[in-house]
Amino acid sequence: MKVDYLFFSNLTNSKNQYDFTLSQGISKNNAYYKPVFFELNDSIFGSLIVLEMFSDESLYKRGIIKARKQFLLALQYAVERFDVKIILLAASTKRLFGKEAEIRVNWDGLQDNEGFTIQELYPDVIFTNGDNGTSVIFNAEIDRIVENANIQNNGNNVLINGLGLLGTDALKHLLMKKLNPEQIYIISSHTKELKELINTNNIKVFDTIQNIPQSEAKKITAIINCTHNPKSIITSDCISYMQDSQPIHVIDVAVPYGFPEEEFSKCKNVIRQDGGNAYIAEGLEFFFNPEICGLTENVLYGCFAEAMCLGAYLKENPNKKEFISGFDYFNVNEKTKKFVSELFQNYGVGIAPVPYNFMKINSLEND
Repeated sequence: MKVDYLFFSNLTNSKNQYDFTLSQGISKNNAYYKPVFFELNDSIFGSLIVLEMFSDESLYKRGIIKARKQFLLALQYAVERFDVKIILLAASTKRLFGKEAEIRVNWDGLQDNEGFTIQELYPDVIFTNGDNGTSVIFNAEIDRIVENANIQNNGNNVLINGLGLLGTDALKHLLMKKLNPEQIYIISSHTKELKELINTNNIKVFDTIQNIPQSEAKKITAIINCTHNPKSIITSDCISYMQDSQPIHVIDVAVPYGFPEEEFSKCKNVIRQDGGNAYIAEGLEFFFNPEICGLTENVLYGCFAEAMCLGAYLKENPNKKEFISGFDYFNVNEKTKKFVSELFQNYGVGIAPVPYNFMKINSLEND
């Protein structure tokens, strides 16, 4: 069987593990579940393989080694079974082999200078972490929230929680929109690589929300959440600290969520939406219940959508393999974002007309 694109991901929680076991049976080789399948426009076939690992396991050395071994077994199975040429490292799997998939490992998942990178292992495969696709969607959602939260023209403040790849891209996007840097607040303890960007624009950075002077925090009308780090989870107490009766708009791009449903349910006058999720109005078909991986009809994660469109483009243009191999898919950058944005336009990928909240519509606000 030929598959045009394939996603690797991980389990998010014990319920997710139960759902996948119920749907796909016990994991193969104690490593990964049987694949599930997608189709675009009755002709472009994709698959998802979920590793039997949880997000928090990838925070620890033993968990990373275990997950690498699982990934390599699943990767070998996928390439040999499906002859796939576009592979996405989604969620926590994108952290297993380094920022640019540069770490050399052996088949036991250990770092090994005499070993191989995944690109060396399968040189005919194009690997991506999908962040450029997520970024294209996220930027469009940020534009909408800046307007809805009345930030650009009214002097209200915006908070970016987490300054990884997507948080940094969100900051650059806001600055590109000519937002006054004094309106932007950052929560992060990892800014060494971004000193020039932050210092040049006099961006205010804090370790926690409660460290922002409350008089300034109460002018925040939008939160762009880019982390699910346990130390930076947005809680109802965080919202109470910022809220002075004003509505607060939240985009949460983190998976698992960085503003969990149980905390959202305690809040008043908060308008929350899932972030970074692509909407495909027509042509997307699931051959499984999409809810088991946090999706719903017409919706894919932005990173999934990037890999899907790359697979569709390569299938339709097999002579363009060298061309699409020339992009950097492991760092968010304008060249790749532009190409992915063009692919999204070609294949009908955009943002949902009405945003989703915890993958449900018409539930954006708690009154």
